Amino acid sequence: MKRLNISKWQPGLMIIEMVTTIVVSGILILGLGLSMRTILFHYQDDTVLNEVRQYGNNVMREIMKEISLSRFINFDHTYNFLRIDLTKYDDFGNPTNTSITANAIDGILFNYKIPLKGTLVLPKKGIFRNNNQRNISLKNFYKEETSVVSSRLQRFAESTITLTMDLEVETVNAPGGKKVETLRFRRKIFMPNKYISLASSVGSMRPSF
Repeated sequence: MKRLNISKWQPGLMIIEMVTTIVVSGILILGLGLSMRTILFHYQDDTVLNEVRQYGNNVMREIMKEISLSRFINFDHTYNFLRIDLTKYDDFGNPTNTSITANAIDGILFNYKIPLKGTLVLPKKGIFRNNNQRNISLKNFYKEETSVVSSRLQRFAESTITLTMDLEVETVNAPGGKKVETLRFRRKIFMPNKYISLASSVGSMRPSF
């Protein structure tokens, strides 16, 4: 008669295999969880940053439009932010004054109000921003003069400025700790009415014969 070879159960080996399987599975689950958290964070971050970019581009467009239509422009500073005082005239010669100011909480204001009848709001609130998930504020708003490269371009340089606005997005619960991102918006703005007035003043100073 042939003997049947029956392998004996080895409990030690089975326990080692079970422990190994549990450890490997735990590592895979942990890695997957961290990957999903990172992917979710980037999705949330991109969503918020896109809204901030849209706000910044729209605000700069409105500022450029107001400056281009104004006859008199004055630059000053209020609470470390640029202040722009504008005066324009309608077809009947009636003046309209507009003050463009800025602060960290409200962003850009036209006559101390939210632009575009209250619709152009600094996107501090919204999805992925509640419960202090992300804090959005205006960091900088300033202008730079254009350097004169030749005497022929002096009037053009004096009539051109570069506006810069920095918006800051602070993420409290970012992977690895708090994360701060700065979005910069720069626009070179030509002031046609100032250019015309400078040309007129130069013409009036020429000697007559």
